[in-house]
Amino acid sequence: MRIAKRLGHIWIGPKEAPVEWMRTWTDLHPDWEYTFYDNAWLAAADLETRPQIDEYIRRGWYHGAADLMRYEILYHHGGYLAGSDSVCIAPVDELFEDEGTIYTVYENEFLRGQMVAPIVAAVPHHPFLRLLIDDLKQVKPRDLDYPWRQTGNLFVSEMIEKHNPDIVIWPSYTLIPEHFTGRKYTGEGKVYAHQMFGETTGRYKAATWKAKLLERQRALYASMARKRLRAAGRLKKL
Repeated sequence: MRIAKRLGHIWIGPKEAPVEWMRTWTDLHPDWEYTFYDNAWLAAADLETRPQIDEYIRRGWYHGAADLMRYEILYHHGGYLAGSDSVCIAPVDELFEDEGTIYTVYENEFLRGQMVAPIVAAVPHHPFLRLLIDDLKQVKPRDLDYPWRQTGNLFVSEMIEKHNPDIVIWPSYTLIPEHFTGRKYTGEGKVYAHQMFGETTGRYKAATWKAKLLERQRALYASMARKRLRAAGRLKKL
């Protein structure tokens, strides 16, 4: 196993962290070093993609900021970053017995063009992570697209196709046996986690009334950003 036993979660923004889901990961990986990358960590971190992260946060698109954090954390420290909105049901150690150096997972092999999830695990200083970071650094913050296109599923899928890295892509059922569209895996392959799609399904709650007000302000800013980009012909409708 070349992946260091470093486990982490990223959780930023004003909403309450889904600690019950996150605890399933630490409970099943007691011998892994654990780090919680939260708002305080982000505020103190020296990150190359800070301008892009700050722009996504201004829009309230925290999953885009989390994608950018993910690539930089894995590049510098390596390990495994679990989805904060996933529930672990089996230790993932055996997924790394193939001696791979960087990993992701299909979102679903039958939907949305076989896109993959953002990188989930890697050794430190992997060159493909360097490519992702360098590419995203060049995007002007004002020009950032929706996260699934700009920093997440589609972006990583296209970068894999372009650069053909030696990356291990797990079948979707390992971590995402149920897609948010309702498609479910019914085979006999081992499932290690269930994806809850907390952001997509609206399961998260704002912590305080101030947080709710902040979210409304950021939603307005995001709406203005979308209109500006559409007017410039750089953003397509979903």
